[in-house]
Amino acid sequence: MQRMLRVMLVTALASATFASAEVASKWKTIVVVQPKDLPQIAQATGQSMELLTAGNGRRYLYIEQQQLGRIAILDVTDLSRIKAVGTQKLDVPAAFDFGPRIGESAFLVYFRDGSGAAVLDLRKPKDPALGQTSSMLEGTDLQKIGQFGLLVADAPRPSAMRPAQDYRIVDSSNPTDPKLLDTVEKVQQEIANDQMGTTFLLGAEGLTVVRRPVVERDHRFDETYTN
Repeated sequence: MQRMLRVMLVTALASATFASAEVASKWKTIVVVQPKDLPQIAQATGQSMELLTAGNGRRYLYIEQQQLGRIAILDVTDLSRIKAVGTQKLDVPAAFDFGPRIGESAFLVYFRDGSGAAVLDLRKPKDPALGQTSSMLEGTDLQKIGQFGLLVADAPRPSAMRPAQDYRIVDSSNPTDPKLLDTVEKVQQEIANDQMGTTFLLGAEGLTVVRRPVVERDHRFDETYTN
């Protein structure tokens, strides 16, 4: 099957600071952090990932990697200084995909061999724990009702064997002469967070982070003002 190729168009708007090792758009508002510029645990091939904002305001990215049941944990609170928290080995029957969030600090995970689901408890963000789940929570369409309620629908589960796609990251500040910033091969999953101004791409060589420093700066200002 021929791989699909997706394009992320990037428009530069203003100036911002960035690390010299990173790839940046013409006006330096888009910064591509390649796997080689990230902590070593982010350079392994991953299959699924999820982002959590903890109660203390810190943000953690969890990556399920090829080693069965291994989760890599990254602190992505400051995107200019992404830190490795560590790795955690979980006792699981098969590789898994992250599912819906339940509660403030837990996610359902679906095992790729069809053996069911489990709850990934992240109340201790640096020490994930896996627990059994009730069959009442195994619907693939969950909506929250207030703080503790859930509306659960038995929707068809998305295929775990979705085809990987290549992504081109393009600076389109000059539409008649767009510039290729980077190509990320065999992307299994992407997470876009508009509030952080960030897109995480899980590709063949590990994690790639596409940053918008101007948005990050504005977000930090808003958080400081709110606090």
